[in-house]
Amino acid sequence: MGGQPQACEGQEIVFTPDAVTEDLARFPTAVMAGAMRQESALLHGRSELPDPVLLRVWQPGDVEGTVRVVRELEVTPDENGYLRQLVDGLCPGQWYRYGFFATDRGEPVARGVLGEFRTAIADDAMEPLTVAISCCNGLDNFPWPALQRTSDEYYDVFLHLGDMAYNDGEMSLADYRGNWQAYLAVADGGGMALAYARAGLYCTLDDHEVTNDFNPETIDPQRLQDAMTSYFEAIPVTDTPLEFRVWQSFRWGLTAEFIVLDCRTERRPSTANSADPIYLSKEQMAWLKERLQASPCHFKVILNSVPITDMPTIPWDFAANDRWEGYPVQRQELLDFIAAEDIANVWFLSGDFHTCFISHVEPDGDGVVAKTREIAVTGGNTNILGDFLAAPQFSFGSANPHGCIITFDPAADEVLVRFIDPDSGQDAYSETLTQK
Repeated sequence: MGGQPQACEGQEIVFTPDAVTEDLARFPTAVMAGAMRQESALLHGRSELPDPVLLRVWQPGDVEGTVRVVRELEVTPDENGYLRQLVDGLCPGQWYRYGFFATDRGEPVARGVLGEFRTAIADDAMEPLTVAISCCNGLDNFPWPALQRTSDEYYDVFLHLGDMAYNDGEMSLADYRGNWQAYLAVADGGGMALAYARAGLYCTLDDHEVTNDFNPETIDPQRLQDAMTSYFEAIPVTDTPLEFRVWQSFRWGLTAEFIVLDCRTERRPSTANSADPIYLSKEQMAWLKERLQASPCHFKVILNSVPITDMPTIPWDFAANDRWEGYPVQRQELLDFIAAEDIANVWFLSGDFHTCFISHVEPDGDGVVAKTREIAVTGGNTNILGDFLAAPQFSFGSANPHGCIITFDPAADEVLVRFIDPDSGQDAYSETLTQK
């Protein structure tokens, strides 16, 4: 936990949460907080039994052996065992701990993993914010050492950029649900569960949450429905569900607005080479432009599952149709808008390529676009081509998975990026970036 800016209201009680017996047979999957806003968060877990459980949210008490309980709710698992509860009445910019507990006569007797999260900072606050990012966590890379290392770091928010679960072989809702439970299992020290317990989550999806390189125009509608159902069940994606809409934004004071894109389910591949290509739906594109233009935040941080960088022609363009560059008219529309409106400090965070890199999005661009950067990461899978991404467009490139910690500092107008070697736990590369 970080430092507390002020004390929130709550009832101080004698309670030692860590002393309650951990029962991973009953609570086998990761706990997660999502959709963190200034006064609320969506808390998520899972129980193997249908009985109601106690959700307790607290802060440290003033005396050892006590906590200040700020929320206490009874939560009943849904038909699939998921525990899902929006908790409101919280204070901006504060850290909270939480847990799901089995009780006997009202007293906690068993629990799942304990988690913590921070609420978004107040509208008028400006302070450095630190995020962790990851993506591309194939189950064959379990226990995801890069994520294990990440969980040892401090971060205010965890950002997942897609391919959280590889569901390529799943054909039914039951299949998708089962695979999600395997990915989110707590047992055996899986890095995903460890990382999610350390801070709240904002996320987008990529293709493997459904199936590899799926085409929204041709995929079986029932399969897509099942995939999206299981995704929204397993992950606290949003506190305002609207027909599986992934794109949304979350503001952290005057420091950063996290703008979450959906670069997969709304694209129309049949239009890619037309005069009017659809990579983002027109509605999403209009919303994105509005958020970039209207945001009062110093940094506009875009969760962009597939990179927008102008990648080297050889050998990357063999798969250009699967990313922004495959829809060049709409890509240029976005970059032209950023340039025309002179929107500084737009930062793209991306995954999908199974590489880590820091790039200039469009090194031959004009004005602010020439200074716009993209930071890409892989948390599990590898791509040998990452080792050949070189200066001047790329200041860092690697085929290997890394932890990635980014600090956005508005006062210094700087972004510190650290790529962490999963074997040593040391920084493999770090760089302080600016768009000055």
